[in-house]
Amino acid sequence: MQVKVQTSQNVYIHYELASLGARIGAYLIDGLIMAAYIIAALIGYFQLFGDAESWILLIFYIPVMLYHLVSELSMDGQSIGKKQLSIKVIKLDGTQPGLGSYLLRWILRPVDFLFYGATAILCIVIGGKGQRLGDLAAGTTVINTKKKPVMPNKNVLKEGIKEDYEPTFRQVTKLSEQDVQIIMEVLTAYRKTGDVRAVETLTEKTRQLLEVNTDLPPVKFLHTVVKDYSHITANA
Repeated sequence: MQVKVQTSQNVYIHYELASLGARIGAYLIDGLIMAAYIIAALIGYFQLFGDAESWILLIFYIPVMLYHLVSELSMDGQSIGKKQLSIKVIKLDGTQPGLGSYLLRWILRPVDFLFYGATAILCIVIGGKGQRLGDLAAGTTVINTKKKPVMPNKNVLKEGIKEDYEPTFRQVTKLSEQDVQIIMEVLTAYRKTGDVRAVETLTEKTRQLLEVNTDLPPVKFLHTVVKDYSHITANA
């Protein structure tokens, strides 16, 4: 099953949703890690404090309480379990999940996992976008990182690239294949609609990323970037 994500350039990318089995497996792996920590913490507590006040014991549970929040914040939407099973949290609007998104997922986690996780499983199965309650509130879902996203049509350049072509911007190697494919789709949309706003926005972002100054018009600049990237990667 796939989910469609709209990027800030109004480009749609299809991601493979994480399977229910993978999400349950990641949950179990994380659960085992937390259980091992609790056992070690209890042993350490009784060795260090014996019959001391029980409130001290609560301090040892703080890492368990914050495990998922801290993991997803520090590991780009993954916990150890998610990383092992190649799944991660993403935003459905194409932006990078931030503290607010991860916090909402974390706050609603106890509700999602009522009745042995039945609430979360029901939401994921019925919703169609792989979202539990925390995901619905945060605008997130969980995808399979092993499956490459289905990108837009690459056939945007009509003219071929000659063998003796000399690249204008060799900095294009800073771009990923996905970056270039998004540029292609924006150019395709421009050819169909004539709306230059997305082109201008993407041009500014691309110039900043490549750290280049040029007087080329936005459309010409993006076409040049794609040709440069295609030539350099093909001859690498």
